[in-house]
Amino acid sequence: MPDMERDMEENKDGVEKNVLSKSENFEPGAARYGNFINYYSFNSVSKRLGVIPSDLLLQLNLIHQPALCLDIGCNSGELTLGLYSHLTSAYQEKPDLRILGIDLDDVLIERCKESNEFANHITYKTVNVMDESCLMLLIAHLQQFNRSEFDLITCFSTTMWIHLNHGDDGFSQFLKTISGITKYLLLEPQEWKCYKAAVRRMTRLNKEVFAIKKLKIKDVVQHISTFLRTDCNMDFVSCFGETSWGRKMYLYKKVNL
Repeated sequence: MPDMERDMEENKDGVEKNVLSKSENFEPGAARYGNFINYYSFNSVSKRLGVIPSDLLLQLNLIHQPALCLDIGCNSGELTLGLYSHLTSAYQEKPDLRILGIDLDDVLIERCKESNEFANHITYKTVNVMDESCLMLLIAHLQQFNRSEFDLITCFSTTMWIHLNHGDDGFSQFLKTISGITKYLLLEPQEWKCYKAAVRRMTRLNKEVFAIKKLKIKDVVQHISTFLRTDCNMDFVSCFGETSWGRKMYLYKKVNL
């Protein structure tokens, strides 16, 4: 579900056209939801993980019990696998971390399952986080562990696709929904320049263009911060710095944790 727009903007024309062709053949509509088939060949997993503290579970006091994580928009799973290794490698005795990776693309989820080397700790499901049934599916997953919320939800470069496809109201509702079922929320949002790049790409491919002019929320990072604090009972914790694409990761927590 993550995007490749900045990579494509910064590569030479020949490389860009090749990438677009692969994406378009794989996903009619040129990966309209960010589900690019070769995403991680352009956005290094290791560079992104380098921004996240390896002892994050210890910092959040999540090493003394099974820690439940939800990774929204897991694409083909490389980052989900890397996240598990990264968050458990700093300890002599590995914490019991369980990750559920979800994506709306069933082809990508099949790739996740085929390459899942941590099948006892990572589960993948085809789920559209914006479907009405999503919340019930996530609650059912939590109930398997006798839990009512995740310890951590991660959402890497996925917010833009939700915003472009579901508008301002859908974007805010997404934030409200996921913040309601987690203790901590780690977001890597795309800023407005990425939205414009996505529109340019769709225009070049003669595909249906996103209705970007209808969006009133343009300072995306500020909206997320304000909305989570005022409407979702969450506090800002920390910014983990910038990824190799110049995007920042923000950690929020439920109030009074």
